[in-house]
Amino acid sequence: MKNLTEQDIKQLCFKRIELIEQLELGTLSKESFIMENYQLMSPFQKVNYEVSSIDEGVIKYHYFNTMAKKLMIEADGLEFKDPKSCEKLRQSAYDFYLKKDKITLSLLEYVDFKGVEAYFIHMKSRTLDGVIYEIRFNTCEKVVLHSRDRKILYKLKEAGCFSEEPVASVIDVYVNTKAY
Repeated sequence: MKNLTEQDIKQLCFKRIELIEQLELGTLSKESFIMENYQLMSPFQKVNYEVSSIDEGVIKYHYFNTMAKKLMIEADGLEFKDPKSCEKLRQSAYDFYLKKDKITLSLLEYVDFKGVEAYFIHMKSRTLDGVIYEIRFNTCEKVVLHSRDRKILYKLKEAGCFSEEPVASVIDVYVNTKAY
């Protein structure tokens, strides 16, 4: 268990891009991608919500998102075997998603909503279509965040960087592939 240092952030940024490229090439499935990221992120336990660089914000977003997705995979495996444990895991995952949204807002505020575009994305899931939106940081390589947080959505609209027209995600196959 350790804190996230500046050196860790640099290394994790590099490894994150490597894993994304493997996913894009098809050498990693969505679940394998999540598990590989979990192996990278799991040594870090004390991750705060402060953002002092785009890279730091991206890695913290990635940390909370990975932890949530890993817990959702575990919960899915217990859905019928142990419903109580499944529900506890899902609740822990939702807590990580809330933390991910706090980081997303901190990152957007850090860049003062500049160089950002956001829009709803088409989802195969009827419950998520029209709810999930994508946030792209246009000056950064492979920085695509997703949320459904209403406060962030409001602030994106107020900043004039949200388009109401739904589009396909830049990582459409990934977001529309079920892993859990």
